[in-house]
Formats: sequence, structure tokens, C-alpha cells
Amino acid sequence: MLVSSDCDAVLPVPSYVFKDLGTTTDDDTGDDMAIDIWEPQQPLTVTTERLSALAAQISDAESGNLASLLGEEGVKRDAGLMTQPEENWSVAESLSNEDIVRLVRFFTLAEMQLPGWEAGKRSPVIPLVKILKARSTFTPELRKWIKASADNRYLPNGAAL
Repeated sequence: MLVSSDCDAVLPVPSYVFKDLGTTTDDDTGDDMAIDIWEPQQPLTVTTERLSALAAQISDAESGNLASLLGEEGVKRDAGLMTQPEENWSVAESLSNEDIVRLVRFFTLAEMQLPGWEAGKRSPVIPLVKILKARSTFTPELRKWIKASADNRYLPNGAAL
């Protein structure tokens, strides 16, 4: 207990005793509580190499479970790709049309299947589709597939305004 000298109020003080840097003990229960060290992740960047590797890995994204395809570490590591700013996707312009279509299919399915991969209007599908449209290679079939495979109302064209 701590008594304030300015008034007669009694202020409660937590009863934790620090035994070492890794553990604290609650005096009331005697339970040990672990303290972890937080290490921030490095910022995720969109690179041609990352996208090429992803496109090669997911040549047939429709046929399987994306979580097992990527593995637990890959799911966690690459989730940040879903909310990258649109300008970061300009690196995809150096990819082939086939690779971009694979990535469009992958990111469309990933948003539906993988927890934490929800993107809404920041979906990478939108800038990838813009690249295909600029090349005049965005097909009505791919547009229909995206609409049928996703519940993201912004796909494939982005926000109306």
C-alpha cells in the first residue's frame, strides 16, 4: 500500500515481484508468468523475384488447399502482400501474362481461403488486372471466374470512384 502525502487516500500498488528478466511471480497466487520478447517483422516488399517464385509455386492454385501449398510459415510471411499499396505492384509489369493470371487466381482464392488475407479494396488482384487490361489480355472468362470465386465486391476492377 502507498499513502499519499497530499491527502489521506490509500493507493493500491500491484504486488508483483520480478525474479529475473524472463519471469514475474504473482505474490497472491504464486503463479509464474512468462514474458516474451517482441521482435518486429521486417517490412514486406513486393519484388519481381517474390512474385515469380509465388507464380511458379502456384501454377494450379485452383486444385488445392492454399494453406498446405504455402505452409504455415509462408501463410504468415506473405499475408502482408494482400494490403500493399497499388503502386508497389508495378514490379509485376515485368512478368509474363501467364504468371500474372496465375497470381490473379492465387490472390483471389487466398482472400477466400486464408485467415488474415482479407484485402477488400486493397487486393493485389486489382492492380494485376489493370496490368492485364493495359496489355489487352484481360479476358471475359477470367473476369467471370474472379466474380464467381470471390466475395470481395471490389474485384476485379477496384472501387467505382
